[in-house]
Amino acid sequence: MANLVEVNNFGNNLPAERRLPWTYRPEAVAHHNLSLRDFVRLLERHKRMILLVIAAITLPVLVYQLMSPNLYSSSAHVQVQLIDEVGTNQADVSNRNEVRVSNAVRLNRSRSSAEAVIQDLDLLNDPEFRTEMGQVTGDEPAQMHRAINTLLNMLSVTSEPNSDLIQVTITSKSPELSARIANQYPDSVSNVRKGQSTQRREELLASLVAERADREEAARSASNELAEFRRDARMPFGLGTTENLSHMNQLAAEAASASANSAGSSSRSAVIGNAAGLRSTAQATSAAVQQLERQQATLIAERARYGATLGSGHPDMVRVTNELATVESELARQRADAQAAAQAVANAEAAQMREMARSQAAQDAARASRLQGALSSVRSQAFQNNENSVKLAELERNDQLANMAFASIVERIEQVRAQMQLEGVNTTVVSPAVANYDRVAPAPAKMTLVAFLGSAVLAVMMALGLDLADGRLRTSAHVARHFGLPTLGMLPRIEAGLSEEINESPVLQDPHSLFAEAARSTYSEMRALRQDGGSQSVLITSPLPNDGKSTVSLTLAAAAKVMGQSVVLVDLDLRVKGLLKDVQRNLDTPDIVDVLTGRASVDDLLQDPEVKPMLDTPEGLGPEEIENAFAVDTGRIVILSAKQPVENPAALLNAQSLRLLLADLKKHFDLLIINAPAALAVRDARAMCDFTDHTLVVSRWGRTTIEQMSATLETLSGRADGVVFDHVDYAEHARRQYGDSIQFYVDASDYYSDDYSSPSIKERIMRIFRGKRARQDEYA
Repeated sequence: MANLVEVNNFGNNLPAERRLPWTYRPEAVAHHNLSLRDFVRLLERHKRMILLVIAAITLPVLVYQLMSPNLYSSSAHVQVQLIDEVGTNQADVSNRNEVRVSNAVRLNRSRSSAEAVIQDLDLLNDPEFRTEMGQVTGDEPAQMHRAINTLLNMLSVTSEPNSDLIQVTITSKSPELSARIANQYPDSVSNVRKGQSTQRREELLASLVAERADREEAARSASNELAEFRRDARMPFGLGTTENLSHMNQLAAEAASASANSAGSSSRSAVIGNAAGLRSTAQATSAAVQQLERQQATLIAERARYGATLGSGHPDMVRVTNELATVESELARQRADAQAAAQAVANAEAAQMREMARSQAAQDAARASRLQGALSSVRSQAFQNNENSVKLAELERNDQLANMAFASIVERIEQVRAQMQLEGVNTTVVSPAVANYDRVAPAPAKMTLVAFLGSAVLAVMMALGLDLADGRLRTSAHVARHFGLPTLGMLPRIEAGLSEEINESPVLQDPHSLFAEAARSTYSEMRALRQDGGSQSVLITSPLPNDGKSTVSLTLAAAAKVMGQSVVLVDLDLRVKGLLKDVQRNLDTPDIVDVLTGRASVDDLLQDPEVKPMLDTPEGLGPEEIENAFAVDTGRIVILSAKQPVENPAALLNAQSLRLLLADLKKHFDLLIINAPAALAVRDARAMCDFTDHTLVVSRWGRTTIEQMSATLETLSGRADGVVFDHVDYAEHARRQYGDSIQFYVDASDYYSDDYSSPSIKERIMRIFRGKRARQDEYA
């Protein structure tokens, strides 16, 4: 369709419908604020999910709090001895004091301190503590490991900023046990800290620092010596190892192979000539020899027949004998020529084979010579590297040992310094712990309230996140905010889909239905797009196939007929099967292929509707039985589609033929509707925009995304006049409370003949499971 060109508008001088102009405000799109009412609607849309999240979090917390045992805590306050030096930098002293308090806190939280407390109080044999541990099996180390973990879970060590006090709190099921452990903790930590001598560690640190300087110098010297030896001996990394031997073995093997190949080729070249000469030419023949042999056999048979009946003196016998002699003479000459030709061919082939064998032998000899030279060079370098490998290995060992020695002494120094910092902190108990019989946990009311508030905030954030992350289009506000386009209509979903019979359309069969009202409203909005009177042409497309553009096209055509207009629906989406092709097959009229190929003309479509109507009045209804004003109309519908998919529509729909066809149709009809292919599937829709007055984009409610619509508008170069929603679930839309007119359709349901009740939970679940199959079965 890339060769389609822009055509001028064609129209009749009919009065144009009037509508209020739709104005796009960019500031409304760029700045969309969430009002309080919008927030309430958001909560209403996701109320089930919000209640489920709150219940899923709050109820387990409440049950856990009600089933948890009572816990009691006791605290002991410990003072850390700070540095108080006069005449020094007080900022530095303050930082060092903070480090001392922090070290004291870490020491109280260490596993060694917990192990010391367990051993000092013999908690492994304490019934109350074993109750805290639960069922414990295994040997003594396993029980100690479990006891340390249990005690650390019971422990809480805190300190206030700019304070030298540390609070050690123990929480357990027994107030007495909590107080006993809290009072023992400072003493056990002090014993752990004083287990090693500070003076011995200081002496050790001084000796380690001195030794570090010596080892650093030794490591530097070893590295320099190794680098200088590699430079002087020209031995980069990898040489002087087994890699040289592997390389030599490979070269030697290839040289031996090349030498053997050379010898074999020489031997073959010597005997090829003799072997070719042994070829026999006794059986050589030719076409002439074979012909003469057949003549000889025929004459011999004829002579034998005459000899038996006529005798040797008969003229025929004499003639046959002479002819036989002539043939035998010529046969001998031809055989000699054939043998000579065969011998010449054999000699030529032998010469060719000898030359090829000699060439191969020369090639193998040259390759063997080059490989021997390379092998000699590598072997010489390998022997030289082998002499230096002993010295190189010694230097590498010295360098590695020197570096390892230096790294180990540095690591040891850091360990000693860290241990000395821990042992340099002294603490004193200033407030022993006493048994506190006031329960600290559980607190069902408090924790349940916290869980409720937290889960409510989480649920609201989830609802807001789902709403923000949902990029599917559902409302006219979404379309206006993101694309600045008006929404011309929202067609309700029909569970059974549209029928292949035009006269079974809900717009015609049930004009008081919600679907018919929405269709007429959409048609009116579409007709109001005209700037002047006359015939109107509209192109309808969608982002993707199966979005419902064929349904919208057929529905608008039916609405136009009800409104007394003559409408022609041209289907240019000819590649795949669809609703309009099924409708065309049910009509006894020419299709678009017949018209474009010349087998039919537009006049064949304009027959007297009373003789051959394209759409009859619904069966069973006479003019005297029709009670509503919409059943009697003067409009008519003409469908122009293909009865079967077209493999190459581009060859059929060229610019000239399509321009003439649409111009001719527009002269005879009030409304021309073109059902174009999906915009994101092919670029046909963009080219067809130049042939129509207006372009409408169909959006599948709840499925078409913002990205798809944006890509569609970009493909159409912004040539879209409005959006039509299809497959709208009115009940679900109203439940979501978007604040538009559909939200209140239930209050006006008395105006409609059908009942769009809110679907049950079971129906919602079944829709989810039927969604994939339905999308496969729907028409484009």
